[in-house]
Amino acid sequence: MKIWRVMELINWTADYFKKNGIQSARLDAELLLGHILNKSRLQLYMDFDRIVAKEYLARYRELIKKRVERVPIAYLTNHKEFMSLSFYVDESVLIPRPETEVLVETVLKLQSDGSQVLDLGTGSGAIVVTLAKQRADWKFVATDISPEAIAVAKKNAQRYEVAERIIFLQSDLFESFDESMKFDYIVANPPYISSNEIPTLMPEIRDYEPRIAIDGGPTGLNFIDRLVAEAPKFLTENGQLVFEFGYQQDDTVGNLIQSNPQYTDCDIIKDYAGIERVVVARVGSRGG
Repeated sequence: MKIWRVMELINWTADYFKKNGIQSARLDAELLLGHILNKSRLQLYMDFDRIVAKEYLARYRELIKKRVERVPIAYLTNHKEFMSLSFYVDESVLIPRPETEVLVETVLKLQSDGSQVLDLGTGSGAIVVTLAKQRADWKFVATDISPEAIAVAKKNAQRYEVAERIIFLQSDLFESFDESMKFDYIVANPPYISSNEIPTLMPEIRDYEPRIAIDGGPTGLNFIDRLVAEAPKFLTENGQLVFEFGYQQDDTVGNLIQSNPQYTDCDIIKDYAGIERVVVARVGSRGG
């Protein structure tokens, strides 16, 4: 049997991935081998001449096969970094994206003492757990329609010791709430891709990420429409709704909010690529 060393294994895998149309071929090879050997990418290069034991090779081959089938790296390693925190992910939750970090950063800039925050469609819990890590005096409720997603979010909250400040509920948007429950901030990364666009997505997204987390209906706005319409009932005076939306949806989202008299103003925030990505909508005081 051939003896494989770290560097030649990375080189061979990167070449194999490239031939199979995987764009981030070398990075993926490094991440998968690092996962199997429990090494960082830097450590792999420091140990470039290390012989990879047979039992590791067998596991690595399995991951290579699944990656060629376009299973996302994050599901193969059960790991995704988000705002410098490591989150457990599996196929029951959407993989956290860098653009969603803009949503979290936006909420943190709106800080007020002892805020009550509702995270709708929490998925992996990336948003609510990161906020809870950053704001020790805030209280949170996090919901998802999927019990499997709630289990993942709880796992991540326990990992970062914030679970005692987060109430997790299985709910379809606001269905489990009555109007006596009020929040200073309601945050969400709702499904916003139109149904007819989904077949055109990369196979990693189209075939593996949960459809319920990406499919926004015929226009991509099914959940956003409900969110904008229903959120004011659950916001405190001058409370704010903060959510992510899709490419070129900024005008539609802005018009939706401006046409609702319960909102007094809204701001659109761009992501790191300069694309309009997050909206902050404020409701007025109850008196006027």
